[in-house]
Amino acid sequence: MHKISLSLILTGLLTGCAIGPDYTKPDVAVPETFVHNETNTTSNIAVESTWWKSFNDPLLTQAIEEALTTNYDIQSSRASVDALLGQFDQAKSYLYPQINANASSDRKGVDNASNGGYQLREGITSTYAGSLSLASYEIDLFGKVRRANEAARAALLSSEYASQTVKLSITSSVAASYVKLSSIQSQIDLARQNVALTKELVEFNQLKYKHGVIAESVLLQSISEHESAKATLSALEASKTAEEATFNTLLGRNPSPIQVSPIDSIALPKVPEALPSSLLSKRPDIASAEQNLIAANAKIGVAKAAYFPSIKLTGMLGVQSLELSNFVSNPARIWEITPSISVPIFSAGRIAGEIKTAEADRNQSIALYKKTIVSAFNDTDNAIAQTSKAQQQTTFQLSRTAAIEKALTQSKLRYHVGTISYSDMLLVQQQWLQAAQQLIIAKQNALISTISLYKALGGGWSEEIKVPEPDLLPAGR
Repeated sequence: MHKISLSLILTGLLTGCAIGPDYTKPDVAVPETFVHNETNTTSNIAVESTWWKSFNDPLLTQAIEEALTTNYDIQSSRASVDALLGQFDQAKSYLYPQINANASSDRKGVDNASNGGYQLREGITSTYAGSLSLASYEIDLFGKVRRANEAARAALLSSEYASQTVKLSITSSVAASYVKLSSIQSQIDLARQNVALTKELVEFNQLKYKHGVIAESVLLQSISEHESAKATLSALEASKTAEEATFNTLLGRNPSPIQVSPIDSIALPKVPEALPSSLLSKRPDIASAEQNLIAANAKIGVAKAAYFPSIKLTGMLGVQSLELSNFVSNPARIWEITPSISVPIFSAGRIAGEIKTAEADRNQSIALYKKTIVSAFNDTDNAIAQTSKAQQQTTFQLSRTAAIEKALTQSKLRYHVGTISYSDMLLVQQQWLQAAQQLIIAKQNALISTISLYKALGGGWSEEIKVPEPDLLPAGR
């Protein structure tokens, strides 16, 4: 509270009204609800911002929490924020006088001064001096420095929100990569079963062909199916290696084995049936775009201030003595104050051009801000629709797999009693494997669609992103 009061007092004493337009939030037409979502009837929607925990997978949670500290993109974005924090400190320092302390001691000796004909003091002379100097300080009557400070502050906050966007992107990428690895591993397990089954079918058909029961074309067809199954397994293993490289890179690791849970054990979070569009106010990319707009708006004031006089003040207050004892007890006092004023007379259109450029940058920032909002609504509405459809497909594939699994059980019983051939039973089993693989892919798509929805909504619904509010005092953190 004391900081705020001191800042307001100093600002009131040393500055006048800030030139240039004050920031006003642009009007953007936004829908109250999403097209692919029911009208919101619930006012108490809450999902933790650590959204990855809703999948109930400890290995997934461990991977994301590791990435938050080891991912190099996140580390780089934090360094960018720190750099802009330093620039903000520099910008706001110009609101205050810069005072430097100086001290010096000079010792000079003169011998045989009369031979040269000069009136020099014979012997050794010492001079002691100390001073406080006021560096060139601009009195901010027209708000140029404050507008520059406003722009630097907005750039800092924009960078902080951009860092949150990077963090959200990385966490969703880690989660999606983890799900893909789990899915691929489950598909590899099924593919190995398929290789074993097609091998059995080839061996069975070789025996039947040897005894003249089937034609060679039937045997060749089963061999083709076996080779296709092996090719599918090889392709899946290659995909796993590629996805492991992506996953390790996201976690800042060198190549290393990765442990994932079976995809069946990863819970599919239930998304609320009604989501209000106001949730998008928590998206960090929208907040970042608005801060960029605030910065661009403030720079118009900086450019316009060039039309007005610039008043600067320099000064010095010090003491000096020829004797150290006098320097401490009764030194000579020296002071100096040098006000200066600079008034623009003719700039050949330079200032007008700078204002025009600043206004164009502001208009561009407005367009980008509105585009970010529109993109956010479309991304989210699409994510809602994709999540809903992906979960429906999972339900359909689950029913399909259950039906073919029941048919497989009946086929095994019929084979044992001799009503169908062994090859017929194996064909039904292959159909079950294909259905099981499609179920795995449907579950993968549903999980990744849910991850995309979390990302589109800003990474959770329970709390807004909090960023540190920089104060206006020097070196304020």
